[in-house]
Amino acid sequence: MRTIDKIAILCILALAAVSCQERKDDPQPDPQKEEVKPETRTLTFVLPDVIVGEGEEVPATLKTAWVAGDQIVVHGEYAAKQVIVTLSDANISSDKKSATVTVDNLYPYVREDCESTLYASYPAAYADNLRHCFFYSKFSTTNAELLAACNNGDTFKFERIGGMLTMTVEEGNYEGFLLSTPKKDAIGYEFLQVKLTDSEQIFTQYKGDPVLQIEGKMEGNVIKVFVPDGTTMNGGFTIKLMENGEYTKIYKYTDIMVILRGEVIDLGDISDELQKYENPFSPDIIDLDANGSANCYVVTEAGGYKFKAVKGNNPIAFLEEPADAKVLWETWNDDSEVTPGSVLESVAYAEDYIIIHTPEVLKSGNAVVAATNEDGDILWSWHIWIPETAITSASYGGIMGTDLMDRNLGALVATSGSDAQIDPRSYGMVYQWGRKDPFTAAGSFNSSTQATYAGEEEVVAAGQISLEESILYPRLLGHIDNGDWADLPDNNFWTELEKTIYDPCPAGYRVPNRTGDFWASDVSAQAGWAISADFGWLKLGSPQAVFPIAGYRDDYSVGGMANVGARTLYWFARAASDVKGAGADLRYDKGTYVFGSAPKARLGSVRCIAE
Repeated sequence: MRTIDKIAILCILALAAVSCQERKDDPQPDPQKEEVKPETRTLTFVLPDVIVGEGEEVPATLKTAWVAGDQIVVHGEYAAKQVIVTLSDANISSDKKSATVTVDNLYPYVREDCESTLYASYPAAYADNLRHCFFYSKFSTTNAELLAACNNGDTFKFERIGGMLTMTVEEGNYEGFLLSTPKKDAIGYEFLQVKLTDSEQIFTQYKGDPVLQIEGKMEGNVIKVFVPDGTTMNGGFTIKLMENGEYTKIYKYTDIMVILRGEVIDLGDISDELQKYENPFSPDIIDLDANGSANCYVVTEAGGYKFKAVKGNNPIAFLEEPADAKVLWETWNDDSEVTPGSVLESVAYAEDYIIIHTPEVLKSGNAVVAATNEDGDILWSWHIWIPETAITSASYGGIMGTDLMDRNLGALVATSGSDAQIDPRSYGMVYQWGRKDPFTAAGSFNSSTQATYAGEEEVVAAGQISLEESILYPRLLGHIDNGDWADLPDNNFWTELEKTIYDPCPAGYRVPNRTGDFWASDVSAQAGWAISADFGWLKLGSPQAVFPIAGYRDDYSVGGMANVGARTLYWFARAASDVKGAGADLRYDKGTYVFGSAPKARLGSVRCIAE
């Protein structure tokens, strides 16, 4: 390339960089430097009409009159130049429907596609405009009576942004309420942005994360709930009423309900339909998913626990009409006879939560619990992991790209790299690639015999199974020789890009990536490398990370363990092909310790890494 061409290209890139820097550092031109001059105008704000049927009264719950102290935001293009207008008695008309105020420092936003140049939002307390607000009005919530308008000359005729559900409770003295829907419909949004001009009206232009329940205070004996346009409650809703700081009564509405913008649905007095509310959550029940939802939860003390009945790590993927819950199976990770109810004493479903209780004396082990519908079909299942010793994590002197658990997923103790046979309870659980549910590994040292369990039996399918079958039957093992357990290949059950809803690791951890999270390909070339088949471990790093030579379940014989003490397989989150997953395939009997691939139907170990 000629020198002059290189110089020209460098100049263009430099100009582009300067331009980008200017836009980044100065997204809001200083009003004093703009050509648009501030204006002083006398503005009139008009409340929207209320349309009611013949013989019906205007609902007292709607805003139908301005009062002194009401605050309205008026803006043009930039939020930095918006004005908050506070109404006084002198501004308000005799019928209270309009208010006229002289406002300084207005910066109209002129466009060719509309005549309106100024925009208003009420109440000002919920206005949360972006830097470049243009002709949008953004609100920080939807659970309020929100109004927005554009100007027609100097007049703003407001529009109602959402609708309202209201009812009264004539009997009792309640201070608050909580509304939710059984089908987990969105009944609000964390923010809502609307676009209102004289040529276009969009009442749900941009929406934030959905709100799944609304908590509010009683206004006297009135319950008011504001919702966005078109809110649909497919299974109706429930409202719990609070008395002296506790929910004591519940009201259930079971029909479908749709609420449109500007609409008020008044259910009247619901006192006679209230039922006594029995709270299934005692104050000492611990929230297991306080730090995030997952398919696996770790319990370290005896007691009661709860977690949301959602799919994996998706906190809003609630199950469709769960009715009950049950313990599927339990194991102590060894070959002793397992007493039913020894790991988990009970499990139940209530109000979107799975609630579990351990015995008073905690027993280390693993259990799988499931949520079921009215027909008893399993909707989802979760792994409850009760280790005997505390789980730690480390990068082991930088051998790992991030912190790695000190044990296999499901192991009750960490593997000891000493001159003694390892505890078989350190083998942990084994998994088919891409599945969330665990299966038992070996139950004794260097033995192909599985760990014993109590509960539902494993079932080896005649061939491959569907994803739906794997969820409906967590104990079903699909398989095919040298292939996948699933009848339809899917390389995204686990991925390196993100933790998926099928990832089996607890919150804060995930299945490791092939590169960057584990050592380089040949583990035997790493610092601190050592292996002992006599004692059943391999290790590397400084301090050393220790791994049991745990064996695996072969794809052609998924019903039993193989090669315990001779080989082990650690899955990665990457699919190697449609039929194989990537993994660390470590073989003492062959003298090979490298990254490779294995059939997805094979059951290998998982060593979780920190997210």
